[in-house]
Amino acid sequence: MQLTRHTDYALRLLIYLAGRGDERSQIAAVAEAQDISRTHLMKIANELARAGFIAAVRGRGGGIMLARPPEAINLGAVIETMEPRCPLVDCGSCRLVKRCSLPGVLDQADAAFRQVLAGYSLADICRQPGLAPA
Repeated sequence: MQLTRHTDYALRLLIYLAGRGDERSQIAAVAEAQDISRTHLMKIANELARAGFIAAVRGRGGGIMLARPPEAINLGAVIETMEPRCPLVDCGSCRLVKRCSLPGVLDQADAAFRQVLAGYSLADICRQPGLAPA
């Protein structure tokens, strides 16, 4: 299983913001620090803001920050928000579909993967909470 780059960047953004505490960050600064396209990061930030994971303030002195404490941000919920539910294999053109149970097995694996992630918060994956990341 592999998460998309979109989700990877979302997790990087959340970890970065967790390290900043109550300090707002500018998208441009995060993009530069993480070597991520500013445009792509803006889309990700908007998605995370709509889902309530980050707060965004426009205008002078604005920026982004976590909308809640890292302990209250569940990784499973973040993944669920960022990753569309899609099958791990495309069985549409397969001639073995009538005698194959691989999709069911992969669905179970996906459910187990998501269940493990749901057991962790953003705080659990931040090694030094409260310290600004490099």
